[in-house]
Amino acid sequence: MAMTSRERVNMAVNFKEADRIPVDWGMSIVSGIHEVAYKNLLDYLGWEEEIVVFDKIQRLAMPSERVLDYFGVDTRYVYLNAPSKWEYKEAEDGSWTDEFGAKFMRTEYYCDARKFPLGDAETIGDLKAFKFLDPEDPARFKGLKEKAKRLRENTDFAVVAGSYPSLYYIAWNLRGYENFMLDTAADEKFANYILDMASEWSMALMGKYLEEIGDYIDIMWSGDDWGDQYGPLLNPKEFRKNVSPRFKKIIQHMKSKSKAKMCYHSCGSITWCMDDFYDWGVDIIQSLQPRAYDMGDSKKIKKMTYGKLALHGGLDNQGVFHLGKEDVARDVEQKVRDFKPGGGYLFGTSHNIQANCPAENIVTVFDTFKKHCDY
Repeated sequence: MAMTSRERVNMAVNFKEADRIPVDWGMSIVSGIHEVAYKNLLDYLGWEEEIVVFDKIQRLAMPSERVLDYFGVDTRYVYLNAPSKWEYKEAEDGSWTDEFGAKFMRTEYYCDARKFPLGDAETIGDLKAFKFLDPEDPARFKGLKEKAKRLRENTDFAVVAGSYPSLYYIAWNLRGYENFMLDTAADEKFANYILDMASEWSMALMGKYLEEIGDYIDIMWSGDDWGDQYGPLLNPKEFRKNVSPRFKKIIQHMKSKSKAKMCYHSCGSITWCMDDFYDWGVDIIQSLQPRAYDMGDSKKIKKMTYGKLALHGGLDNQGVFHLGKEDVARDVEQKVRDFKPGGGYLFGTSHNIQANCPAENIVTVFDTFKKHCDY
């Protein structure tokens, strides 16, 4: 018997088999679609619509209701608004500045960070002088409660809080990636002060956000990247000393504001820290990058997480999405077969569909899924 999208999602994240595997794709900043790939998809389908880019750094398009329905997506998202003292303004040279003060430059497909507000900071005094825009600015939350309530009461979709906190991403935007990674090794006190700045700001932002929509959502997000292609991004000892306590505090604060399940994003090789995620209160792990070290055995990943962490994504965006349809279909079939048993799996494209993914491959992803998704 067919279920509603909300029923389907909530059964899956509680390790129960629904009528089929639920789909969460298209609206997340880590399971979305590049504007070029989206334009190509629309052309392939013979559809015309205005393309709205909602993630300016990754240049992600917001799929229309028509596209979401076509692919059977079971979720709908509620994002934060921009703060009142910031708006996106792109200069003639393609540059723009985010709300933290980091300057980005448009490249061919994406935006690269080029200048950082604390890039030249030398002392904790310099850090103390930095002021975030107000995390509790009412403009950020205007209309969100009404939107979330409307989705909850007038649709059958699972409702998701789309905006999410991080630690290292904010630190990188403030300090620059190279600077901050050197800080963690050379000046722990300095680095930790930045992490505390990011943590306190994130907790204030997410606390107010979830006070507005927490009663109406099924899933909320958090995340940072703790793995690279070959292993941990930073020393596990340092991770457990300086990262774990701060992220656990953020996640527990969020869970005190909502009964929604926590979905946590990390790219790269992360089998080494999945128990840490569970200890923090994470319920769902995404993106399960199969080309990263120790992440390629989907049966192993399922076995080691079942009953503790539900899985989200896992497709090989990195290795096969740009190849032939047969390669894509084989990957989808394998991941569905391995992740499907016993529930605990949300279907998505692992990470964002990139500009070089042919439109026919996108359709193949979902056509193949539909052949194998039923329980």
